[in-house]
Amino acid sequence: MLHQNRELFLAGVARVVAEVCDKSGAAFRHGALRHRLDGLIDEFLLESQPITGTHATIVLADIRGFTALTETLPAPTVIGLLNRYFSVMGRVIKRHGGVIDKFMGDSVMALFGAPERRPDDLLHALACAVEMQHAMVALNLESVARGEPRLYVGIAVNTGEVMAGSFGSRQHSEYTVIGDTVNVVARMESFSLRGQILLSESCHAAARDHIEVGAVNEVRVKGKSAPVVLYELHCVNYPRRLVVPQVEVRRSPRVRVDFPLELRRLVGKHIVPEPLSGRVLDLGYHGFLIELPCALGRGTDLVADLAPSLHGESMGDLYAKVVRAQAGADGFQTSLQFTNIDTPAHLQVKRYVDAVLWGR
Repeated sequence: MLHQNRELFLAGVARVVAEVCDKSGAAFRHGALRHRLDGLIDEFLLESQPITGTHATIVLADIRGFTALTETLPAPTVIGLLNRYFSVMGRVIKRHGGVIDKFMGDSVMALFGAPERRPDDLLHALACAVEMQHAMVALNLESVARGEPRLYVGIAVNTGEVMAGSFGSRQHSEYTVIGDTVNVVARMESFSLRGQILLSESCHAAARDHIEVGAVNEVRVKGKSAPVVLYELHCVNYPRRLVVPQVEVRRSPRVRVDFPLELRRLVGKHIVPEPLSGRVLDLGYHGFLIELPCALGRGTDLVADLAPSLHGESMGDLYAKVVRAQAGADGFQTSLQFTNIDTPAHLQVKRYVDAVLWGR
């Protein structure tokens, strides 16, 4: 229906332009003006859609540690990185037949199945998510050539019932989807690590004959009394075989250390002021192991300044995410992965590890 409305709208504009400019409708339909109007017409038609219940798949991609990057980079560099990222993500989404719902800070939310449904929307969404990670590999090669930091995204995919349509008022409205399916995918995304794609149980059940998965985890999320099961996507076999690129950032030289450290939790975009005190047991390029008096759930976001413990000048905070926690004799040994890399604070950690290992 949206496609039909779009073509009718284009035909009407063609007639008006032909009358005003004394050009034929046929010339317009195949000309540059039609190309320039495409995006505006899509936006207009989406904003006029009635609210209906439908089944849709949502892909949510978010840059890991981007907040910390913005603190250390000039504004023009940040803007350039974001624009290239959004441009790449937009092309991938469009190629797979998805609709960009919105850009939110450094996040991209895409819809498959709304406003128009196809029987294979879920599989197109999964293929899109895999190609997003491949696109990030190419984007990072370009960034390194420019002397700019690499970006890594975590992606979550959920499928289910939503309310879709134009929400808002006369002053402003936009096409979007709301409902539990949307809320859950937002919670899922916060558990994704760099380069990961996490699937909900509903995605896994519906696509299991066409995908390969790795780790399976149960997590607790806000608003859900029961645990949410997350599957790490490794491969999609539709419409062709697509393998998630491996971001080998979790393997690196590690050195044994023993020093106290205070961490603070990061909830949303807000830092909880009450500190968590622990002892760091080992340190690597991309994370560290710390012993804490309490257990933290997988995906918990934390922030700390490691510089004083490394006997250096503070280069800013490091952000990290809990990968796992195991009970030990003196507390909970908690593995953390840095979510912001290539920042001055992260490079300071790398220099410290290098100095311990090789004396340089």
